Amino acid sequence: MGTLNKQATMLRLQKIKDISFIALGSVIIAISTGFFLVPANIINGGLAGIAIILNAVWNIPVDVTVGVLSVFLFFVGLILLGWKFSLNTLVATLVYPAALSLLLRVFPSNPIGFDFDNDFHLLLAGIFGGSILGLGVAITFLFGGSTGGVDVFYFIMKKYFDIKQSITSFVIDAGIIITGMFVIGVINGLNGILSAFASALVIEIVFIGLSSSYLGMIISTKWREINHFILHELERGSTLIEVKGGLTEADYRMIQVG
Repeated sequence: MGTLNKQATMLRLQKIKDISFIALGSVIIAISTGFFLVPANIINGGLAGIAIILNAVWNIPVDVTVGVLSVFLFFVGLILLGWKFSLNTLVATLVYPAALSLLLRVFPSNPIGFDFDNDFHLLLAGIFGGSILGLGVAITFLFGGSTGGVDVFYFIMKKYFDIKQSITSFVIDAGIIITGMFVIGVINGLNGILSAFASALVIEIVFIGLSSSYLGMIISTKWREINHFILHELERGSTLIEVKGGLTEADYRMIQVG
């Protein structure tokens, strides 16, 4: 009984740790948006990019757009993707808009002090903003969370139309950036592309570099059913390997999954 209680306590502590770091990642994303991308009108995709465009066209506050769309897309995900997906996005859905709103309303419109008439300053804002954004996203991913927002569309297209998330991500973010070029300007749009690359690079370095990898090997007479579950329910790849039992010398199929 004591062992079970200890395990339950450890699980609770791990959950608290995960939620805390997902919240931290969301705050870091808000800092990159509020201190760098919004003041410089740099659009590198995502909800913030949509919000900056709407602010430029109709003067709708960025934090209002981000908050409304975050909640709306959370419920879209809940309906179309289920509660398990939505739970992974819940912390970011609550923390990111709240932190962004606080930053935009407490701090001045250009807290870093960039000179946005200077192209070099604009470049710095894009690169540092994208890099900090990537760090926040990577931390969120590392602790089992999701940033929510337009990510919902990536998973919907994968689930219902079997379109790779990378393709949907590219199309949506490219559409947002190109729209931003027409609305705000080509230079800001080009900086947005560089910012998106910086973000992707940091995510790759931090998330892939710090992730733990595991290799599972499954031997069972029910290998067909298990392999089908891995491919279609877990949406993971697998490798089938012919093996022979050491004692019985019977032939089996081993499923290898990482």
